[in-house]
Formats: sequence, C-alpha cells, structure tokens
Amino acid sequence: MVDRGFRIDDICNEKGVTLIRPPFLRGKSQFTKTEALLTKEIASARVHIERVNQRLKTFKILQNKFTWGHVHLAHDIMIIIIGICNLSSPIFSPDKFYK
Repeated sequence: MVDRGFRIDDICNEKGVTLIRPPFLRGKSQFTKTEALLTKEIASARVHIERVNQRLKTFKILQNKFTWGHVHLAHDIMIIIIGICNLSSPIFSPDKFYK
C-alpha cells in the first residue's frame, strides 16, 4: 500500500507484489462510486498502518539521524525493531482479522 506519489509499479511487478494505491481524480471532478468505495477501504486500512508507523517511531534509535558510521547498520536495526513490533500486542482485535 502506497500513497499516490509512489511510482514503483515496475519494481512491484518484477517481484510479483500487488500494489495498492488510492485512485487518482486525473482531471475528473469526482470519483465514480466504485473508486470512492475503494478510496474509503484503503483509508480505513491506512489507519492501522499509521498506528504501526507510530510504534516504530517510539524507538529512541529512530528519533535521531544516523551517523555515516552507522548507516550500514540501518537495515539490521529496522529488522530488529520491526520484529519487536510484530511480537507486541496486536494493533486491532482478533475479530477484525476475518470478514
């Protein structure tokens, strides 16, 4: 799931990843009913992504700039932090996992 400005379709296609992006108006004055519903669904899912992003930001190491001497560790640091976040309490209740 990406914002409208991310142009990574080709990379996602190469990797077999489905890209979810809100529809564009592209010169139209309003969305079709289908586009409006899709936009609403994407927005409701984005709330949860923003909650996860907020959890990531609480780690003190991410609150400062990396020095050049630590840039090579950034990937490993993120893997560890994301792993810790995945082991923490769920963002939403189990009844929300299935429709």
